[in-house]
Amino acid sequence: MSLSAKAIHHSYHDEHFTLHVMHPKFSEPDYHLVMRNQQRLRALFAGQADWPKPDMTLANNIAAMEHHLREFNDNIAYGFCVFDSEEKECIGSVYIDPSEVDGYDCELHYWLDNAWLALEPVLETNMLTWLKTQWGFSNPALVAREIPLKQWQEMKKAS
Repeated sequence: MSLSAKAIHHSYHDEHFTLHVMHPKFSEPDYHLVMRNQQRLRALFAGQADWPKPDMTLANNIAAMEHHLREFNDNIAYGFCVFDSEEKECIGSVYIDPSEVDGYDCELHYWLDNAWLALEPVLETNMLTWLKTQWGFSNPALVAREIPLKQWQEMKKAS
């Protein structure tokens, strides 16, 4: 699977959020964020990924960040660390992955820290707009959000 974006962006900024490409330099704040939100993340990504593991270490997170950076540089998938608009705190992640279902040109996955959950609908709206207007994706899939995971799995089988 590959992604066909008309343009690839390395950052994003609006009045609520700043996004930067996932990079090992963000590993420590991201690790603490992930571990603080581990229970909710395991539920959110259940059936898609066995992440985050209960015994995940900072070294594991550094390796994951290196992997996400390689994927970004190879145009395989695009991962971003989400910061507050002033870039004081790492508050979540955004992932743009290739779609395995016909009719969708990418998958949008995202999450915010429990303390920022009220802004998840804003992040979703802003990311969908960004993907459509700046990246050139016409039909991003919101897997496990707009499209229930069980339905998505069936759609993958049918594609």
